[in-house]
Amino acid sequence: MFTYRYKRLIEDFLNEVISVEDFEHNYLSTFKKETERMDNTLFHILNGVFEAVDCYWRECLPGQETAFEISEQQLRKEVREALINLNNVLNNP
Repeated sequence: MFTYRYKRLIEDFLNEVISVEDFEHNYLSTFKKETERMDNTLFHILNGVFEAVDCYWRECLPGQETAFEISEQQLRKEVREALINLNNVLNNP
């Protein structure tokens, strides 16, 4: 299932197997090129990660986030929450 590709990418980022820069590049590229159909719940989760990655700015410090820029710390928090939701969807089809 194509969702495991996203799960692996997210886990690699959260486990610091890949850098934030690699995650940003790989996630945005993967999501933009996605051709598989997904239900609304899955789309909401994966699109939320896309939006968080899009808002990430490497110079943004924790506590200085705005509606348009987030720090790596905030990105990790949002991605961690998305992984929990993704696991719930994958474990309860």
